[in-house]
Amino acid sequence: MTYVHNLHHVNIQTCKLAETQDFYERVLGLHVGPRPSIPRPGFWLYLRDDPILHVISIEKNDGMGEEPVNKLDHFAVMAKGMNETRATLDEMGCEYRERRGAEDHLTRFFIIDPNGVTVEMAFLTNFDTGEEEDDPPEDWYVGARFYDELPAAE
Repeated sequence: MTYVHNLHHVNIQTCKLAETQDFYERVLGLHVGPRPSIPRPGFWLYLRDDPILHVISIEKNDGMGEEPVNKLDHFAVMAKGMNETRATLDEMGCEYRERRGAEDHLTRFFIIDPNGVTVEMAFLTNFDTGEEEDDPPEDWYVGARFYDELPAAE
């Protein structure tokens, strides 16, 4: 049986290359890395050695409205550095929603990127204190057990 063991990448098409790069470098800590020869301008943003976000330039045209027209609602990442992230978002003037879930021990930030894509950043959080945790409790997130059962990627 086929199974998915990780998300390979997300692709965003934009007419706001510089704003998009700045947002993902500052908010998610990604960095520009190598990209194969592709006929359209753009870049790949890396998490460590993995190119997880592909950004491709598109032309703005008269038929393009101001509202987002993408089909991608959001993508989510597990993250560390909740207080630092909050400070960066505040410094950048980014609007975001913060939600804390008692059942799954996660605090989530929902942030809209320059292209209208919602980025969900989830931080492992102590249920009682609301502070970020390094080690998850056994009941931290029902969906996480799924990942423990998958074989390592080859």
